[in-house]
Amino acid sequence: MNSFLAIHPFLRCEDLSLMRPALALAGLLLLLAALLWRRTRWQQADRTQAAGAAPADLHALLQMRKAVPPAKAADSAPPSTAPKTPDTPPFDAARLDAMFGHDRRLQGEILALFVAETRDRLAGIAHALRCERAAPARVLAQEILDGSQSMGLLPLQALSRQAVHAGFSNDIGALHRLHAELLMALDALSQAVTALQTAGTAQADDCNGVGSRP
Repeated sequence: MNSFLAIHPFLRCEDLSLMRPALALAGLLLLLAALLWRRTRWQQADRTQAAGAAPADLHALLQMRKAVPPAKAADSAPPSTAPKTPDTPPFDAARLDAMFGHDRRLQGEILALFVAETRDRLAGIAHALRCERAAPARVLAQEILDGSQSMGLLPLQALSRQAVHAGFSNDIGALHRLHAELLMALDALSQAVTALQTAGTAQADDCNGVGSRP
């Protein structure tokens, strides 16, 4: 401060009213210098960060480009031509042979009667569910379980057992779902019965042809 007053002797007068503006101006200059220095440091930090992030972004871009060709190759690969395994029939053929013999036409007729009775029982279950009565639905499901278990109809047996448990639990939502699944399983059984009857008819024709030969 003494050197500053020595440079400006006009300020060393007895009237100190000029000292306040000079001090204010000096403080303002120091503040501006500090702001400029901080701004310079911020710009240098931003440039350093951008320079360090560029290689990382470039590395990620290269990794993405390397990953794209295998994905395209996978999309363009031909579908697998592996043979599909045939679906298992919805009944136990050995059980049917033990119960009704090897007459496929007779087996088909008995299963067709079971399919018709089961459709009636499923219609009764649907009516009970519309009235939100779990007990009648459980009784009908138990009848389907008994018939399917005796003839080895495994899909209907499993679903009807679940329906019986849902009836005991008074779970109307589960009964609705199982009723729909029982309908689909019965449709699959009906198609299998039609194929069985066709095979039985062909078997009977072969037997009749062999018997009529001299």
